[in-house]
Amino acid sequence: MKKLHGILFLVVAAILFGIMPIWVKLAYTTGLNTFDVVLLRSLISAVILYVMIRRKGISFHIEKQQRGMLFFSGSVGYTGTLFTLYFSYNYIGAGIATSLHYLYPVLVMIMALVLFKEKLSLIKWIALIVSLSGIFLITGIGDTNVSLSGVTLALLSAVCFGIYVICVGHPLLENINTAIMTYYVCLIAAFFSFLFIAVQGTWPQLTLMGLYYSILISIFCTILALILFNEGVKIVGASNASILSTLEPIVSLVAGLILLNEVVTWQIVSGCALVVGGVMLISWADLHGAGRLETTGKPPR
Repeated sequence: MKKLHGILFLVVAAILFGIMPIWVKLAYTTGLNTFDVVLLRSLISAVILYVMIRRKGISFHIEKQQRGMLFFSGSVGYTGTLFTLYFSYNYIGAGIATSLHYLYPVLVMIMALVLFKEKLSLIKWIALIVSLSGIFLITGIGDTNVSLSGVTLALLSAVCFGIYVICVGHPLLENINTAIMTYYVCLIAAFFSFLFIAVQGTWPQLTLMGLYYSILISIFCTILALILFNEGVKIVGASNASILSTLEPIVSLVAGLILLNEVVTWQIVSGCALVVGGVMLISWADLHGAGRLETTGKPPR
């Protein structure tokens, strides 16, 4: 029964993460832009996390030697992920963006190969080929009307998130409490969002609906999804969790089709399926010990 609860937690978390692009796109319809949404999401999430952390009596202290790595992971990794991923929603559908972003385990695997000289198993090489074939299907066959700018931004978000995963797994940061880590990276994201908004000189034209969508993203797609995901990981393990998390791009694809009337072709569906399949192969390899570095444990997004 406990394992069933863990699976349920992870399925609900995947649905919440998957619906996030829809709410971000709907927030854009109220006049907000990428920097506005990231700022509002980060500030609201940070306030909620601050209250939760204070109530639990957890220390906010970060060791001096951890601060540089934390700032790098929060700026280049986390904030870079949000900016590039949210910008991509302006050009491509939610399902495509989420599927391409979901390539981050493949990129972490490549980083492990290049940086740590990790030997890849046959299964992981197959996963790499399958995932790259998915990208080719999404972007390179026929007239799919997929924006190259959007694809590039979504792939950059995967690169940034891959960097974030590597940083979070670094010995300096791996023992930091998840809530504390998320709190600080949200503050970093809020800082850079505010900085870009100030430089542009165009302040958010906040409406009630814009605030409504920002609150939904903060509470359900950040705080609640994170709590459910972490609880699920504790029960069924990171690799099992990453397999169940492949529901996320599927939810985004279906939700975009139903709620936003996004165009979905057989090339896009097939490409997204191959990307998800590649990620599942990597998860399966990690689960069965076919690789030494676990690439699919998912930090907060």
